[in-house]
Amino acid sequence: SGPGAPGTDPLDYARLTLQGPDAGKEWRGRLRPPPAAANAIASEYRGRAAGVARLPRPPHAVDVRVSAGSFDYRFDTAAPVDVAADGRWHTVAVGEEPVDAEFEYVSVPSVDPAVFGTVWVTNTSPHALLAGPVDVVVDGDFVLTAPLPTLAQGQRQPVGLGVTESVKVARRAHMRESTAGLRGGTTVLDHTVEIDVANRLPYPVVLLVRERVPVSADKDVRVEEHKAAPPWQAAVRPLDGQENGYVGGARTWRVELAAGGTATLSGGYAIRLPAGKAVVGGNRRN
Repeated sequence: SGPGAPGTDPLDYARLTLQGPDAGKEWRGRLRPPPAAANAIASEYRGRAAGVARLPRPPHAVDVRVSAGSFDYRFDTAAPVDVAADGRWHTVAVGEEPVDAEFEYVSVPSVDPAVFGTVWVTNTSPHALLAGPVDVVVDGDFVLTAPLPTLAQGQRQPVGLGVTESVKVARRAHMRESTAGLRGGTTVLDHTVEIDVANRLPYPVVLLVRERVPVSADKDVRVEEHKAAPPWQAAVRPLDGQENGYVGGARTWRVELAAGGTATLSGGYAIRLPAGKAVVGGNRRN
């Protein structure tokens, strides 16, 4: 009969280990499978490690294989870190990097009088910031924990802070209907908007107040924009958070308010309707 087939252990290359100087003379410097007892212990600890990977992650935490994408990043810790082997997630300090943070506040009073705080984070560090939770602290007070996506070097990203009760906005709208043109054949709908803003915070803020001027889809209907005070800006690109859609007619006031400061914004437009036409839903709007 021919020679017997070799066992499966010598063919399991991933488990073969090179024997060191403490091994017997017949095995020193050669590859051999680990002892059965060692296999059982290794299997147990491999199972424990795999079990940790299946634990639910902390809020807003992202798998590094997802947050890093197709790039490799290296992060050197400032000092050695001890992590308890207790099968639970732990937060450890890797390093400290300063980044730029700019606060601004946004309100759309024609929809909601609430003012929403936003902090713009710019990654000014020499490496990427991987996705994960970020704690927002203002003047030493913890505000919230929010998700932050992966930021490449130099990338800028807004983080919403929710409603800010200390910045107030009040809107008043007026509409006056009249006629113009030969024999009064043109209906003029004159809309005026006044907005009072107030900053009750102990520090200055930048407030963005957004309005919208109608855009006519009828060549016979004209929309004439009034001069705003202070001047507002027309949107030349999709607004932040609306990258997938463009809001036609959007206007934005950018107001710098000192601590305890107030201001009044005014603007408006006139809609000129020829005879026989009316605004869908009625001429009176607020």
